[in-house]
Amino acid sequence: MDKKALQLTARFSLPPNSMGYCGDNTASSKLINCVIKGECVDIEAELKNFIVLNPYLNTLTKITNKDKYSYPLQEAYWLGNSELKKAQISHYSILLENFKKQGVPDWLLSELKEKIPNTFIPFHLFQVLHVGVGKASGSVPYNLETINNCMVRWGQVKKISKTKLTVSLNSLEEIDKKFKLKLTTASFAYHPGFLPDIKIGDTVAVHWLQVVKILTPAEIKNLTYWTQLTLNTI
Repeated sequence: MDKKALQLTARFSLPPNSMGYCGDNTASSKLINCVIKGECVDIEAELKNFIVLNPYLNTLTKITNKDKYSYPLQEAYWLGNSELKKAQISHYSILLENFKKQGVPDWLLSELKEKIPNTFIPFHLFQVLHVGVGKASGSVPYNLETINNCMVRWGQVKKISKTKLTVSLNSLEEIDKKFKLKLTTASFAYHPGFLPDIKIGDTVAVHWLQVVKILTPAEIKNLTYWTQLTLNTI
């Protein structure tokens, strides 16, 4: 078991799970314990019930020949890394087959079979924009607000309170039917146990209105690169 990998995906999986959008209702407490206490023995079983995440992990392991719960594979999906360069357009059909096995609705599968991407990037933002946030589970409408909420956004912490962090972060706007990055400032909830050493000036990742991780320079570079590449190819 790669505890570091499971803790990474637990951070990003907690917000949508705690909002009831994906995974079982038994997962939230386990995800928190994995990050804070290092108790991750049940995480793999819980992640198999995430209707979108699990098919992407299965697809990435097929593409990369790496363990499904290895750190490079988990990082590739959430933050981007060089493993994504191994993906070819032919691998898109593998994702659709894994969606089918996971129980993604037939109408969406039919739509996606006709919607062949110019470039296949098995990265979280590709899911948000190409497949469409909320479409697999029917949990939220597909619009600019939910796109930004689901996207892994990043930016600098400007203010810290006991319950919220104010962040100047990269978000999306839609201009002439194309998505572009812009800076916005907003306040978000955070779990203190996830960010015990948070300070003003740190660059953090935000997912579903929660700050989930302090990013390293390498992570910022990867997230910026793969976000922009995805926007350029969608």
